Amino acid sequence: MVKLSEILSWMEMDLIGDDFDVVDLSLDSRKVEQGHAFIALSGDSHHGIDFAYQAQRAGACVIFSEKKDNEKVKPKSRRQPLRIDVYEIENLSQRLGELSSKFYGNPAEKMKIVGITGTNGKTSSAWMLLQMWSQFGIKGGYIGTLGYGNLQQMHDQPNTTPSALDLHKILAGFVSEGITHVGLEVSSHGIHQGRVNTLDFDCVAFTNLSRDHLDFHKTIEEYAGVKKQLFTNYNSHCKVVNADDYYGSRWLIDFKNDSASSKVFSFGLNNEESDVVASKVNLTAKGMDFNIGFNGENREIHTSLLGLFNVENILLVATVLLGQRFDFEEICNAIPQLQPVPGRMNCIISHSETQSDPLIIVDYAHTPDALEQVLKALKQHNARKIWCVFGCGGNRDKGKRPQMGHIAEQYADKVIITDDNPRFEDPEQIVQDILMGMETQPKVIHSRRDAIAHVITNANADDLILIAGKGHEAYQIVNGQRFVFDDRSVAKQILLEHQEKCA
Repeated sequence: MVKLSEILSWMEMDLIGDDFDVVDLSLDSRKVEQGHAFIALSGDSHHGIDFAYQAQRAGACVIFSEKKDNEKVKPKSRRQPLRIDVYEIENLSQRLGELSSKFYGNPAEKMKIVGITGTNGKTSSAWMLLQMWSQFGIKGGYIGTLGYGNLQQMHDQPNTTPSALDLHKILAGFVSEGITHVGLEVSSHGIHQGRVNTLDFDCVAFTNLSRDHLDFHKTIEEYAGVKKQLFTNYNSHCKVVNADDYYGSRWLIDFKNDSASSKVFSFGLNNEESDVVASKVNLTAKGMDFNIGFNGENREIHTSLLGLFNVENILLVATVLLGQRFDFEEICNAIPQLQPVPGRMNCIISHSETQSDPLIIVDYAHTPDALEQVLKALKQHNARKIWCVFGCGGNRDKGKRPQMGHIAEQYADKVIITDDNPRFEDPEQIVQDILMGMETQPKVIHSRRDAIAHVITNANADDLILIAGKGHEAYQIVNGQRFVFDDRSVAKQILLEHQEKCA
């Protein structure tokens, strides 16, 4: 807990009433408890001050309210005035990182944070990084799409990059657990909304960039510009960039021409100008073999991971570790132990000794580029026929729906369109948007369970099934409600039922 007067001094404000201890900070009036300070920010449709009375009833001792453009914001009128003080702070959204960091004891200063941004590969790269640190005896933490936690336990959180307040609160918890290194997924929303403000990074890394979140950023150039800010607007000891990516190759020129820039490392496939290079890649039914080169040295690598894009993810992780001064030989020795991220290219294994079943892959691919990369990768693993089950999320970028339909039709032999997370949209309209990009009429099965059951019961033993879009998610959102649904569990259950029927 921190004295109110001390918090106000950080914001360069004077105490207007009694001084007292503030137990914690809360952005959500529904999560306020006795002694909390309620943070009322300006949102798209509401201002947090509208929930001042709810926060007061829950036990808030003070309110910090965002003031924008010198406008005074008042809570919605009630018969009784607020009994707690309201301090108005200009642009509190952008200053929340500073406030939260100081309140929780500046936890980011006590650990090495690697920020990873890009359209695809953030989660896999951060998760691999955690595994590699563990092999080197380092206790690492993860924050991103999967939630937050460590290799043994994860906790849910709603956004890829948490709010500035939640981020510093999580980091403070990591400090108390003895975590010294953190892999942080940094989304474009997180950068744009100032969620990582005040963070100094040990390393920042870029995976790739393709169409995503254009409902928010409007153009891909604007989207790329926001991503680039992680490398230009924040302090870091080293920058790691994918030289094979169109935007990454342009940024590398800028970074290397900037004499004030931190050390810059590049990685690429068959790109001899990169600092870390993968070559002689061979994809097999049991994984991948490739060579990795750095500073004139070359090592042969085998991994059980599937998909050429996982070679890129491994390269990024290896390059980050080299930037952190880990030994190249030790890095190469640790790579074969890497396991896939929950919900990323996860194989659903048949344990039947009497019959063979199709290989089932569950993957989070929910963007056109991710779906294309996964399907291309699986095609290289020598399946007889590829089945693709997918849908698109509701209340999200509608422009990517026909693109994903076109990609599925182009790279899969059989396509089944199903529901993803319709949210508040009509599932049939989402399907129609997907079909706009397809020349043929695929089978449409709205029930996701029935769609998965259909492909498992109709596929041949040497076929490959991709269930795409939800990956690690253990729920489905329909009409704003969350229902328990996990592609991995459902596929395992249906596979078992199918085996019993065929026995």
